[in-house]
Amino acid sequence: MSTRISFGQISNRILERLFQNYGKLEDIQQQLATGKRIQKASDNPVSVSQSMGLRSEIDQYSSFQRNINDGLAYLGTMDTTLQTANNLYQNMRERAIQASNDSNSADSRFFIGKEVRGMFDQMVALSNTTFKGEFIFSGTNTQEPPYSMRSGEAMVKTVPGLLDSPFGGVGVPSPLYDIQATDSGYTQGYTTAKYLIPGTVRADGLTEGTDFTVNYVQGEITYLTPAAAAAAAAGIRVTFDWLRRSEKDLDGAQNREIEEGVIARINSTATEIFGNETQVNAWEAMINLLDGALNNKPGKIRSAIDDIDTAMHRQLGALSTSASRVLRLESTQIRNDERTIYTTKLQSDVEDVDFAKAVSDFNMQQAIYDASLKMGARALSKSLVDFL
Repeated sequence: MSTRISFGQISNRILERLFQNYGKLEDIQQQLATGKRIQKASDNPVSVSQSMGLRSEIDQYSSFQRNINDGLAYLGTMDTTLQTANNLYQNMRERAIQASNDSNSADSRFFIGKEVRGMFDQMVALSNTTFKGEFIFSGTNTQEPPYSMRSGEAMVKTVPGLLDSPFGGVGVPSPLYDIQATDSGYTQGYTTAKYLIPGTVRADGLTEGTDFTVNYVQGEITYLTPAAAAAAAAGIRVTFDWLRRSEKDLDGAQNREIEEGVIARINSTATEIFGNETQVNAWEAMINLLDGALNNKPGKIRSAIDDIDTAMHRQLGALSTSASRVLRLESTQIRNDERTIYTTKLQSDVEDVDFAKAVSDFNMQQAIYDASLKMGARALSKSLVDFL
């Protein structure tokens, strides 16, 4: 017994084949339009997994690249600052040599001292250089300026009390405490005012050099006469300008991850650039030079030359360290670029369409679809009479 195939069955089978051919044609069209072989995970689960892994690697390299670029810009700012500081040291050294000449008068040295004071202020400004609004020499406390110029005031009395500077007697150095520095973290509530600026110390009713002397680096005043000592014992007001170092930790390291598991330091701290209180630091050298020039002390000027050399060598060492960090970041940047290019190529091999093959497949599928349309039209054009 033969099986009769109905017209509806033929029609459904033809339409099913047409839809299949059209779906394949549409897939190729979508690949050509997007440039991607994989449109959804079900197209090729293995390739999708590979693509996601490669994309993650590229994103990671991009993050490393941003860290490297940020580090290079940071180091560029630091390099410019240190170069400018080096020029200042050179100029100060030249002025020191000029002022140490015995043929200079007190007035000549005084005017040289005025020049040095301008350089000192510029060095303070350099020490507070910022990058993207953050202080580059403050370690990890980037919102804290490492150094600040202060207008200080001390009240000297026989019996020390809160915010008072003690009186030590004739010939005994007495430390000065700035009663304006009420934000100090010390238990007394105030801080010793060190690194006083020569020429700015004033004591009520007394004359520097006659009634008292000042150790500008240590922030100490020594009374020379009984009358001056008596005035201090009764209580006098002393005013001065001084350079204050922040009490916060300025020695923290700033790091950037430049490769997977590889951390690179990019900063130099205030201590590494300018020295600490246990060393002959930059501020001590400049203040001694200022003292010698403004107060006509050629011997102190000569000793300050060696101190400036020490400070300059420390700063040049920091500049050399910064340069080596730049070289490391640049070499890592090249390696990172090469990895990015290679990984991007692998991703392209997995994801991207071979346009020559896709165009060929499209033409072939178009021909198949056109042929199926023609054959379907002929098959469906039959009437019921043809089957009777």
